[in-house]
Amino acid sequence: MNNITLICDVKIIEENKDRYFADVDEMVRWIDQPSIVPFLQNVPDEAKEDFRSEVIQNMIERTKQPDGTCFETFRRINFYARKS
Repeated sequence: MNNITLICDVKIIEENKDRYFADVDEMVRWIDQPSIVPFLQNVPDEAKEDFRSEVIQNMIERTKQPDGTCFETFRRINFYARKS
């Protein structure tokens, strides 16, 4: 017999979580904790520092504004489903 689950309520909500960082140092602290943590678990120990440096350099290049702040675009998708 097939096991069929009916969903009776679904919500998908997009959140705009864009953020200005006061300067590069503030953004680097955000990258170090919590942003990069889940990825570092999967990087070999001997490559962790190079990986971190590359992430930081790419983020600086892509986010640094003329006034020294950093602007990072970030969208979060919240998904909720309830079974009947």
